[in-house]
Amino acid sequence: MGKTVTVDFFYRNELCEKLELWMIMPPAIQFNENNVKPDQVTNIPTGEKLGYYILNKDQSLHLNYEIELYSTKNEKKTMTDEERNFYLRNTILSPINTETTKLAKEITSQQKSDHEKARAIFHYIVENYRYIYPPSSRGVHSFLEAKEGDCGEFSFLFTALCRALKIPARTVVGSWAYGKMNAHVWNEFFIEDEGWISVDTSMAYIQKKQPFRFFDSSLKTLHWKKYFGETEGQRVVFSKDTEIELLPKYKNDEEAFTLNPILINGDPFCWGQQSLNGRAPYLQHIYVKYEQNDDSFPLVDTSHLFGTWKIREHGIKRFFKRPKEFLLMIALLTMAFNFVFQSFYLEVTYKLTFIIFFLCFIFRRERIIIFSVFLLVMTLSLLSTLN
Repeated sequence: MGKTVTVDFFYRNELCEKLELWMIMPPAIQFNENNVKPDQVTNIPTGEKLGYYILNKDQSLHLNYEIELYSTKNEKKTMTDEERNFYLRNTILSPINTETTKLAKEITSQQKSDHEKARAIFHYIVENYRYIYPPSSRGVHSFLEAKEGDCGEFSFLFTALCRALKIPARTVVGSWAYGKMNAHVWNEFFIEDEGWISVDTSMAYIQKKQPFRFFDSSLKTLHWKKYFGETEGQRVVFSKDTEIELLPKYKNDEEAFTLNPILINGDPFCWGQQSLNGRAPYLQHIYVKYEQNDDSFPLVDTSHLFGTWKIREHGIKRFFKRPKEFLLMIALLTMAFNFVFQSFYLEVTYKLTFIIFFLCFIFRRERIIIFSVFLLVMTLSLLSTLN
């Protein structure tokens, strides 16, 4: 049994009289009299179960469940022909076409094995594309043109280039395993008898080009090269690929309209009123179908489209996460006051608070080396003040 977290997911239909909702069913979910049960559950090619709900106006879906932190260790090491074909398929977000096939072959012209080809693709993407959020348009076509995008575009391109070389690959949709709405996507590629191998090109880019971006976060980051082959082990998964067929069939709204449609490969796309040929672009955590009935239609925000979720850690990690936010605030405020008033007590307070703050990171095993150095320096400084 691995380490677990608790996921609390909530969605309320505030958009229309009857709303359709699809989601990957959490493993071992227990329903009670307070849960809305799915109207249909379908087995899908990823090995997961796709749930379909119909929610009336103001009806809510609330799921609270415990789940293991995601790891590929328990995934299968072999693949059927049907599974292989699924993870080699051509999609809108990750197309296999002349452009991606040519690029994939150019990148891997010196590599022999599929493993080394995937590594070459990883290094190429990290070196040649820039992370921005949000991107101006989603999908590989836009990413190749603009040379910039977020974790989605980095992942879509890795999937497309691997598949163009007949290497099964998937874009994994999930979240960091702490706090509110920390959505993220990354990749896995498959080698027979080795199984699924994790790759995170966007995190590799950030750790290489913006190494302090997650400095004070609750995420245990890795050296950028390690994101080929492993992750930091602080993730949960909502869906093991993108563009999952929605069943029952998703019927596009011919008069789809939202105030701010997104762009997919440069074309407007109304999230929650359209699909990609009957498929959800991605399930994070859900995909919905709503209709605009009258002029009083509410302003659509992210909670209407994705719901809200919180992920709660357990044990020592949760215990030491809570103080981090206010400890840093106290330390900075007392340091500022001490700069103005030059008080012995203020100096001791801010230094002691910083020491406890650094210890929280060390006990949570987040950037241990650098925070151990900070702890040593601040401890010596405090001892000097006391003497």
